Amino acid sequence: MLQPEDAAVLRAAFDQEPEFATRPESEGLRADQIGYTMVGAMINFGNDRDRFTLTAMYGSGEGDIEQSAAFSRSLTLGDVQLVDIVNFTAQAVNKSDRLDLELTWQRRESESVAFLAGVRYERLDSSYEGSLRIVQGNSIPTLIAQAEAIVAGDPIPPGLPALPAIEASVLQEGVIQTYSARAGATAFVPFSEGGVAFFNGMLQASYRPDFDVLTVIDDPVGAFSGSDKSPEQGEFSIGPDFAVGAQFILSQNLALDLRYRAVLFFPLSGAASFSDARVNHGVNLGLSLRL
Repeated sequence: MLQPEDAAVLRAAFDQEPEFATRPESEGLRADQIGYTMVGAMINFGNDRDRFTLTAMYGSGEGDIEQSAAFSRSLTLGDVQLVDIVNFTAQAVNKSDRLDLELTWQRRESESVAFLAGVRYERLDSSYEGSLRIVQGNSIPTLIAQAEAIVAGDPIPPGLPALPAIEASVLQEGVIQTYSARAGATAFVPFSEGGVAFFNGMLQASYRPDFDVLTVIDDPVGAFSGSDKSPEQGEFSIGPDFAVGAQFILSQNLALDLRYRAVLFFPLSGAASFSDARVNHGVNLGLSLRL
């Protein structure tokens, strides 16, 4: 953004109204896939054929992120236009806390097969914090320095040396909420007196509302310091939901549930296309209470 005092100097020196604009040029991201080890509890209630399960799980994870972006800053004075490119390179650690709440209905068709359906709520509190390196061109600062010399009646400087890279810190935070419904089938295979292995295969449909991302930059020079809250577009997606695991009977009404779960999301709306599928992995460990 062109500061008011710089605009006034340019106006006085060149008798032209300065026009300043910024435009994104490129963006790239490399991020580790984050896996979550979830712990929690399940409550089962109902009869031998129809049962309901209320599940609450919590977990956290982290991974490295490398992000780069570039945008152009243009200054126009009459027929003259100057363009500077600003490059950002960030290296950070993404830390996330995840909460899952799910209500599932299960109808047992036989000793080894059941149909199931349910609704699910997921909340992901994510933040990444790290270092930011900023490299920028100096044609616009040079013109401003020359305008200041003209207004002051001083000799016009031929140009400014290349601007040094700015090392800054960056913090980014956001909360993503997802609502989904799913239906499918599950198969049971006893493998010991108190152990049952199972496999769930379901189809899920998910809705993620719009959310805001807060970015805070702190650099020692102060040229880029500040905070910005940017909206991110929501999404509707579909995809398979798989889980494989085992239950270990601890008592008549209590069991230990261990499972691996993978959910694939194929976007149907939002910023991403159908081909930009993503997958969520999770390992869940919880106690199952039968009422």
